Amino acid sequence: MPPAQPDPEPPPIHRLLELIKSEPDPAAALSHLELLVSTRPAFPTPQPLIFHLLRRLATAAPSHLPRLLGLLPRMRHRPRFSESAALVVLSAFSRALMPNAALAAFRDLPSLLGCNPGIRSHNALLDAFVRARRFSDADAFFASLSHGAFGRRIAPNLQTYNIILRSLCARGDVDRAVSLFGSLRRRGVDPDRVTYSTLMSGLAKHDRLDGALDLLDEMPKCGVQADAVCYNALLGGCFKNGKFEKAMRVWEQLVRDPGASPNLATYKVMLDGLCKLGRFKEAGEVWSRMVANNHRPDTVTHGILIHGLCRSGDVDGAVRVYSEMVKDGLVLDVAVYNSLIKGFYEAGKTGEAWKFWDSTGLSGIRDITTYNIMMKGLFDSGMVKEATELLAQLENDASCSHDKVTFGTVIHGLCQNGFANKAFEILEDARTSGKELDVFSYSSMINRFCKDGRPDDAKMVYENMVKDGCKSNSHVYNALINGFCRACKISDAVKVYAEMADNGCSPTIITYNTLIDGLFKAEKYQEASSLTREMIERGLKPDIKTYGSLIRGLCRDKKIDSALGIWNEILDAGLQVDVMVHNILIHGLCSAGKVDEAFRLYLEMKQKKNCSPNLVTYNTLMNGFYEIGCIDKAASLWTTILDNGLKPDIVTYNTRIKGLCSCNRTPEGVLLLDEVLARGIIPTVITWNILVRAVIKYGPIQI
Repeated sequence: MPPAQPDPEPPPIHRLLELIKSEPDPAAALSHLELLVSTRPAFPTPQPLIFHLLRRLATAAPSHLPRLLGLLPRMRHRPRFSESAALVVLSAFSRALMPNAALAAFRDLPSLLGCNPGIRSHNALLDAFVRARRFSDADAFFASLSHGAFGRRIAPNLQTYNIILRSLCARGDVDRAVSLFGSLRRRGVDPDRVTYSTLMSGLAKHDRLDGALDLLDEMPKCGVQADAVCYNALLGGCFKNGKFEKAMRVWEQLVRDPGASPNLATYKVMLDGLCKLGRFKEAGEVWSRMVANNHRPDTVTHGILIHGLCRSGDVDGAVRVYSEMVKDGLVLDVAVYNSLIKGFYEAGKTGEAWKFWDSTGLSGIRDITTYNIMMKGLFDSGMVKEATELLAQLENDASCSHDKVTFGTVIHGLCQNGFANKAFEILEDARTSGKELDVFSYSSMINRFCKDGRPDDAKMVYENMVKDGCKSNSHVYNALINGFCRACKISDAVKVYAEMADNGCSPTIITYNTLIDGLFKAEKYQEASSLTREMIERGLKPDIKTYGSLIRGLCRDKKIDSALGIWNEILDAGLQVDVMVHNILIHGLCSAGKVDEAFRLYLEMKQKKNCSPNLVTYNTLMNGFYEIGCIDKAASLWTTILDNGLKPDIVTYNTRIKGLCSCNRTPEGVLLLDEVLARGIIPTVITWNILVRAVIKYGPIQI
């Protein structure tokens, strides 16, 4: 057995000191210091060297700071530092969200660094608690300052209060923040711009915009100059609340303020806010000012403008900004490409969208959002084959994986293009393999099945959705109710409505309108009326669709006077009545033999703006006049149809043919059949039945 090898001799002290100073990796430099202390415990390591390493670790590797602090007590000649060293350590732990390490270091400052914590050290620990959102610890520590729980009493200073204000605003307790701010001068502390900007930001973020604006007006009176941070907080709050005019007033005040000027962050807030509000002209003006004032736009700023221009439909302008980015050598991120691809699809320029898609592949920056945008654009353009090929490409792309948006995009896209069975297959594959699906995927499938007259299949999808733990919403329930109503399964629709309420999902006006209309069509007049009362009792105001369903139902129930009462209610409420509701009442009046009243309503329609009678109006009235034997008035309406440039459809011709035949003018009716065929209109079974019955009743027709 060979003899054990002796441990190698450690490098000499001067070499270790040189390694500690020159090592680029601070963690490795710390290892050299640990070797020096363990092998040369009596050597007095220079204090500047330790402080230099302390600062390097604090900046680049704060997680290694506890190692250095743990090393200090092992030094025979323990160095003593000022509170500045304590601030380096505590601030590093605060930035790194290491409040426990900060608390441990704070408690041992005298033994570790040889200094006592002053107010600055207390503030650094307080900041560590707030940054880590340990608000209860922050409150307790702040309260302890006055009674010396950590060794001696310390009077809070302005920085202390600023940190506490930030804490209160971060947790949304702006009332306490306002109260604390109001008490500062009574405590002998004058707020500075940090105090103001902190509270202004908190108020603006929590929808207390007027209070934040009042603070801006107060600042000059108190001798405090607002800076860009203050203005940025207010601008962000204005745009968040959609207050364009207030945002522009703040912006103009900033531009005129001799003591402050917009910075790059200001321009980003302005451009983003203006673009989101659709104020692209103003956004262009702000961009021009930014460039004129020598603020070099970065990738994010360019991206904001590109996104805004694409949203406005100005994709050519977006491409010009993109070209500027390329010319300036800026790094193009995936968000820029995603905005451009989406913009070109929405502008109907599929070829251009493909070019930018190819660019993302060449640049290697494609992400799942890029795939989702591209597939949605293809589906919206009816390019189902290309979209499904892209889905297959995604499945083979190791750098990306499906998310719930992907499945929602694909399922909705297939459904809207009529591929319900394929969409259902993808939905089932995803759910059985445990993929995450959101309510949009399920609701798209449910809506498609309902539109295709497959409400039972839609209900099955809904039951699977519930089983999979995906919470339903009003869109899903409304689609199911509509599907069952369209399939004349009104009892099933009512069951879905009851289930909706049981699951804590409040019915919407669409829910009520759909079900009320379905109940009336099923001749369940009493139930429909009860549901209408329930809707009003819930505080939902009937809209024009509600009234239309009520009028139609009452007319079918032969309650014309009640229908006219509803009509007068609509007019008294000042609601804009569309052509459809006019036609419903005209049909009801004609069915009740009150054709003259229906004709008066038609004349009123002609006097209204944006409510011109349509072909349905004329067909209904013409049929009404034929029913009561007023051939001349019916013929006059036929002439009006042609004079107004409306194209008679087969319903119009059937109405006229039937009317002429019923008034012993069968030969004229038969001649109209030739006109129908000449116009390329296909006769229906109703057309032939009318003519056959006329022949049976009146015998062979002599033409």
